[in-house]
Amino acid sequence: MLSWEDRFALEELVNRYSYHLDLWQVNMWVELFAEQGTLDESALGMGVYIGHQAIAAYGSELQADVLHVVHLMMNHVILESDTTQASGCVFALVEAMTRSSGHTRYYIRYEDAYIKTPSGWRFGKRTILPMFPPQIVSPA
Repeated sequence: MLSWEDRFALEELVNRYSYHLDLWQVNMWVELFAEQGTLDESALGMGVYIGHQAIAAYGSELQADVLHVVHLMMNHVILESDTTQASGCVFALVEAMTRSSGHTRYYIRYEDAYIKTPSGWRFGKRTILPMFPPQIVSPA
């Protein structure tokens, strides 16, 4: 069973994901993943990024294309497995203004696998799944 401290740390991990990404703190965002962690956006037609180097490169690509972004995270549920691993789910409304696509709205679900490392809880894998098709609010 997870302690309250672990549950709080997992909530903080999820919140820092959107905080660092929305403020373009790419290096801090990457550090939220385990060294060989995975970010899987394939269900949105994007890639699967494994390890800090690949996730950082993807973050830099996003930063070059995205002009404005905000992640509104909600309904985080932690499904525990033991004291060093857990899984969770969180829903989000994401608004993004990009050079290439314009203003797009995403309703998504994150399916997470968390790993407790010596540095604290990290994403072992974060899979992003659409809840609705992306909505083009205004084209580029």
